[in-house]
Amino acid sequence: MFTETAGALIGLELEIRGEANLWQQRPAVFVFNHQSKADLLVILKLLRQDVAGVGKKELRNMPIIGQVLELGGAVLIDRKNSASAIEAMKPLVDVMQKDGKSVVIAPEGTRSVTGKLLPFKKGAFHLARQAGVPIVPVVIHNSMDVAPKGDFVFRPATVVVDVLKPISTKRWTAKNMAKQVEAVRQQFLKTLG
Repeated sequence: MFTETAGALIGLELEIRGEANLWQQRPAVFVFNHQSKADLLVILKLLRQDVAGVGKKELRNMPIIGQVLELGGAVLIDRKNSASAIEAMKPLVDVMQKDGKSVVIAPEGTRSVTGKLLPFKKGAFHLARQAGVPIVPVVIHNSMDVAPKGDFVFRPATVVVDVLKPISTKRWTAKNMAKQVEAVRQQFLKTLG
């Protein structure tokens, strides 16, 4: 309800390619490229239900957004403390396996100020492997049109999103994780052009 209302007030529309991939295999770990503060609205508008998220602990201090995230079951982690981040994410395996909820994570770890794809961190991929669920890449093309870095005003726009096919993690191991993560990142780069 929050995302529908906020999207309508902003004038946010989505052009979704590969929409069936959102529902093909759930639960899943949905990974998206992070360009803008509008990405959260885009992702929630896409996924709609049965989803938990991961974000930086600083989001807790944002009016309305912080409270909505916490009430919605988001795990807010300290990105500077990898041990506590790993510990904080453990309950997400249970959320996927027992409650059937999906998880959404931006593997870049932060917004790209240039719009270029940053290196991926491995947390989302380890989480998917541990839970035995697929990775679903969600490629956001132009969310900076809605909320450019540094601007406080959201603008009406149509954001183009490609939802790629789910990627099985069943044959992934800790040893081949870096290779798997880079293969997913390459799909993002190819789709972004």
